[in-house]
Amino acid sequence: MAVRAKLKTAPQAAAKTQAAPKAAKAAATAPATGPSRLQTELAARILRLLKDQGAGPGHHLVEQELCQAFGVSRTPVRGALKLLAEQGSVEARPNRGYVLVEPVTVAPVVEPLNPQQEADQALLVAIAEARNTGKLPTDLTQQELCRQFDAKPPTVVRVLRRLSELGLVERKAGNGWSFNPLLHSLRAQAESYKFRRAVEPAVVLQDTFELDRAWAKETRARHMAFRRRSFRDFRPVEFYEMNSDFHETLARCSGNRYLLDAVRRQIQLRSFLNYYWHYGPARVLASIDEHMAILTALEAGDNQLAANTMIEHLKASSMHTTQGPDSLSDGD
Repeated sequence: MAVRAKLKTAPQAAAKTQAAPKAAKAAATAPATGPSRLQTELAARILRLLKDQGAGPGHHLVEQELCQAFGVSRTPVRGALKLLAEQGSVEARPNRGYVLVEPVTVAPVVEPLNPQQEADQALLVAIAEARNTGKLPTDLTQQELCRQFDAKPPTVVRVLRRLSELGLVERKAGNGWSFNPLLHSLRAQAESYKFRRAVEPAVVLQDTFELDRAWAKETRARHMAFRRRSFRDFRPVEFYEMNSDFHETLARCSGNRYLLDAVRRQIQLRSFLNYYWHYGPARVLASIDEHMAILTALEAGDNQLAANTMIEHLKASSMHTTQGPDSLSDGD
C-alpha cells in the first residue's frame, strides 16, 4: 500500500506554548501540544524528497543528509521525522533511526521554507508573551535576550531592529535597549478602543478621503490569501502587519496628517498585544471578513456604510480584548 501524505497543521495551542521563555528554540523541538510550523514544513519536504527520489520501503533517512538538504539543524529534522512516524509514513527502528514504510505517491505542496523568517517570528512571539506576562524587564541587553530565549545573536539583532522600526524599543545611551510603554491594563485597552471608535470611522468620512484603488485590490487579495491559509503559530505576526497596513493606509487616504498620526500611535501601542495571539483563528477570520466589508463599501462609494461597519468592527474586536484579566490580544 502506498503512503498518501496527510500532514496536520499545528494546533492553536502551539502559539502559546512556543511563546514561553526559550521559545525560539522550542519552536523547533516538537512541543507536546503539536508540531511547529517548521517541523510541519520539513515533514512535507522530506516526503516530497522521498517521492522525487523514488525511495522504497526500508529506505534509511539520514539526519545529517536531511540537515544539509534543507539547511537546518538536527533538532527540527528530528521533530519532522517524529511527526512522520506518528502519521505512519516512517517508523523508528533501534540503532537505525527512521526508515520509510511504503513508497510515497502523493506529497503535499508547501510554501517556501525560510528558517530565518521562522526564527525571527518565533522570537517575536516569545518576546511578546514574555513582555505581556511580566517575564521580561523594561531595560535589557542584546546578550540577555540571547540567553533568555536561547536565540542566536543575528536573530536577536534582526528582531530588535524590527521592534525599533515599530517604535516598540529604543536603544539606550551606552549599552542595552528599553521597551516603550504598552497597553497592558484592561482599562487602558478599553480607553484605546473608545478613542479608535471616535477616530477611525471619521477617517473614511473626511471630505478629503480618496481610496487608493490599487492598494485596495492588493490588500483584498492579501486578505483572501491569508484567509485560505492554515492558522499557524507565527501567524499573529503576519496578521498584525496586514491589519496594521489596512488601518494605517485608510488613515493615509483621509488626507489628514493628524488622523494618520493618531492611528499610527494606536498601532504602535497595540503591537505586542497582536504578536501574542491566543484566541485562535475564529477572530482572525472574522476580522478579515469585517475588513473586506469596509473595503467593499468604500469601493462602492458608500463611505457612511464603511464608517458604520468600522464601528461594529472595533466593537467586536474590543469584546475580545476587555472580557477578562487574561485577555491580552485584541484581534484587530
